[in-house]
Amino acid sequence: MRKLVQEKEKAVELRRKGLSYKEILKQLPVAKSSLSLWLKDLPLTKDEKMVLKDRKNSNISRGRIKAASELRNRRLERERKWFAEARELFEKHQGDTLFHTGISLYWAEGAKTDTIWSLINTDVDLIRTVVIWLERFPSVCSEDIHFRLFIHKPYAHEDLETWWQKQLGVDQERFLKTIYKDTKHLVKRKVGHHGCIRVEVRRSKHLLCKMKFLKEMAVESYKNQ
Repeated sequence: MRKLVQEKEKAVELRRKGLSYKEILKQLPVAKSSLSLWLKDLPLTKDEKMVLKDRKNSNISRGRIKAASELRNRRLERERKWFAEARELFEKHQGDTLFHTGISLYWAEGAKTDTIWSLINTDVDLIRTVVIWLERFPSVCSEDIHFRLFIHKPYAHEDLETWWQKQLGVDQERFLKTIYKDTKHLVKRKVGHHGCIRVEVRRSKHLLCKMKFLKEMAVESYKNQ
């Protein structure tokens, strides 16, 4: 019984010093339910409450810093892995003209701030070339390559989705919902215009990062020529 009284007194002392329940339990071998019962109605002075609040905020800050550091380390580890894979890919295909063409096309036309790999253009041959590059070099599965048509509303009745599907030789299932853009013009202004096609690769954050590395490697190789 005396030991229990001593433990309670110690718990109260530690609580008044600003320790959290978790910190107190590390020093006292008691059940958390007992500690809660002892301390739930403990009267604290204004200064003691301030100390407790400051320690709590300090613990939260340290926890956030630790969590942010862990996230950063995991991100850096992923990027180191992707850099090594990009280096291996570049060294294997650096003598291939098509390989450099694909890097250059993405450098010029690809999205740089998105969360997925994507590229948009109106040129059929350019889009075909990009698809061939994706399937041949980073070995993207064709089912993960999707297309989205962007077109102004006056062209909506022309079924340009079907036209693009035939040109690219892909099924309708790989075409995402068309985006019809507003325009102040009520009639078509470009005869034979077929809109812009955006090529998108699903689950491609890794590819987006590798493209940055591949571009940098290409630029460095051009400087050394």
